[in-house]
Amino acid sequence: PSNYGDGFRGRVTMTEALQHSINTVAVRVNQEVGGENVVATAHDMGIDSPLVANRSLPLGTEEVNLLELTSAYIPFATRGFAAPAYAVTKVTTSKDTVLWERDDIETVRVISPDLAKDMTHMMHQVMISGTGRRAHLGNRPAAGKTGTSQEWRDAWFMGYTGDLITGVWVGNDDSSPMQRVTGGGVPAEIWQRFMSDAHQGWAMTALPGTYPARNDRQDGDMRRLLSELSRDFGKIAGNRSSSSSSSSSGRSRKPSWWPF
Repeated sequence: PSNYGDGFRGRVTMTEALQHSINTVAVRVNQEVGGENVVATAHDMGIDSPLVANRSLPLGTEEVNLLELTSAYIPFATRGFAAPAYAVTKVTTSKDTVLWERDDIETVRVISPDLAKDMTHMMHQVMISGTGRRAHLGNRPAAGKTGTSQEWRDAWFMGYTGDLITGVWVGNDDSSPMQRVTGGGVPAEIWQRFMSDAHQGWAMTALPGTYPARNDRQDGDMRRLLSELSRDFGKIAGNRSSSSSSSSSGRSRKPSWWPF
């Protein structure tokens, strides 16, 4: 498989892979854990369509609809609880007589709160500095993921806050290619506008996991920098000792403000 940019980043963290939609990492994870486990997890999360456990499964080669894909994000937003999706809550007459009303929905825990938090953390980075930057909601905590199928036939943005989960799909009814539309473009912008309006007047709700990611590469660079500084200061200290000896013999003397 190849990525949208056809580049190769080498070793990356899981956060970086999700943040930049690196397909090769998704394929390797599928091979590591087994396609059957991926299918079982997807069904637990809310996918109803049949899925084939092949190597291309992480690339989106199995078709699902917008409602079930949006439903599969519920456990990430609810600290691990899944719930069935539905469209009708109540049926009434013109005189408001209730003919039918949906019973309370029973939720089922499918992932742990810590795992939901970790997934939210990674998808928060997608919106902060990854492929979903156009969906960013400013100060309101949110997380989400972009998706683009081959030849730009489908473009998605799935995301959520602590209050609302929304999925956006863009494409042609006849499955013909679009004009290079990606999930991080039009779908992300639609999602951002809708969610901004939908949350008007709502208090800010916390979403565990929405904090900046630690950059292991930057940490490594900092450790190397400090190591090099320590070595260089050691050399300076050695030169200072030599200078002190020279000064005591009268050959050289530095001003009192000299730092070393």
